Amino acid sequence: MKRITQNIKKLDLIATLIDLVYVIAALALLSYFFIILAEPEFITEVIDTTYNVLGITITSAQLNAGISLLIGYLIVFIPLLFSHVKRLRSKDIIEMDQWTYRTQFLYSFMSLFTLNPFSAVVRFIMASEILTVVQDYGVKQAFLNVMHDLKELVTGETFKRAKARRELKKQETESQADLERVSRHDLFVKVLVMVATYTFLTMIALFIFIPFYWMMITALKTHYELSYAVTPRMFIGISEMQWVNFKVALTQFNFAKYIGNTIIVGLLSMVGTVTTTILASFAFSRLDFKGREFIFSILLMTMMIPGELYTITNYITVRNLGWYDSFYALIFPFMTSVFYIFFLRQSFKQIPDTLYRAAQVDGCSDFKYLRRVMIPIAKPTIITITILSAIGAWDAYIWPQLVAPSEENWLISVALRSTSFVTGEGSDARPVYNLQLAATALVTVPLLIIFFSMKKYIISGVGRSGTKG
Repeated sequence: MKRITQNIKKLDLIATLIDLVYVIAALALLSYFFIILAEPEFITEVIDTTYNVLGITITSAQLNAGISLLIGYLIVFIPLLFSHVKRLRSKDIIEMDQWTYRTQFLYSFMSLFTLNPFSAVVRFIMASEILTVVQDYGVKQAFLNVMHDLKELVTGETFKRAKARRELKKQETESQADLERVSRHDLFVKVLVMVATYTFLTMIALFIFIPFYWMMITALKTHYELSYAVTPRMFIGISEMQWVNFKVALTQFNFAKYIGNTIIVGLLSMVGTVTTTILASFAFSRLDFKGREFIFSILLMTMMIPGELYTITNYITVRNLGWYDSFYALIFPFMTSVFYIFFLRQSFKQIPDTLYRAAQVDGCSDFKYLRRVMIPIAKPTIITITILSAIGAWDAYIWPQLVAPSEENWLISVALRSTSFVTGEGSDARPVYNLQLAATALVTVPLLIIFFSMKKYIISGVGRSGTKG
């Protein structure tokens, strides 16, 4: 393989900047479309009107189709843009092979398909230069090679060579034929195992993906269809997608307030959990004091007790402290976790004791050693604990509903199941499922963004769990 040249890096930078401009323009246009979306007077109604977009009159169906296409474009190209930026910022030595220029040709085609001819041209030139560096010939010769292969396929030369190879195989010795049969048998078994494995993984992926897909497709339907359709549809057209449901969920149900409450509680409980976990894990893994193993064993025993059994005692404690119906009841009871302490302690114990002894000889305090040595080494595990703690606070439902009944203290998880997304009163009250699931989708998106942006640290923290000593 050959190293990437400076000229190719410049072309990659220009193409990435063009992609960035297009993504920003798509985001601005998408925001404009959502701003001009007309909200219904009653949340169960469907708006069918016309809009004036940049001097062009379009219908509601056309606007919904435009929003659908823009969101599809952004879902595909925002991750690609981040991968391009990450590659440009990387200081590692980048080497090129035959897949490098093929990938750039694919990016060029995708840019052309999404009406981005400038990036398509730059990436085509970039792919041509990579092809020249890797294969020592340009696009013209590559095109001629492809045409030659097609010509041989049409004229039967390919089949003639295959026939000649079969004739040669017939002339092989019996021992070679036996080896060939064994190889074919091994190949067949390997292919069969791979097919079975990927079939199983595909089924598991569909099992996980279908509920999420059903949530999104339901959020984009009308209330009338959800209430009166005999057979629910698995697919709807892009012009039928009711993106106004997301706008209604954001503007008419104090959505921002509930999200704000959730962020405050999540951040404070996360900071408390990470702080107590690091300090306790350091004490149980590195400090020598009487009863350390006994105390840690008692903490591990509490993991065997279902968390629901603590609800009553925690509720009584919160009542006695005067924290009922306040953020204190949502934050302080969850500022520590025995499982996270056990998880991080195992990572800390894998750090060699020689580092700690050497630090003591140099006059380094325990806290300084923790801050400068142990925390940086166990960074993947700590990041994993931080993410999981934030997600746990974001998804909490039973405890916030029990100790914070006032609407001003609701978290988003409680609000989604409250009267906010209900039409009618008393016995006539009916959930508005499309708005409820639209709000649920908006709550789920930040978690997905956090996971996909931090999955490297999560996998590293869980799989490696620190440094082996």
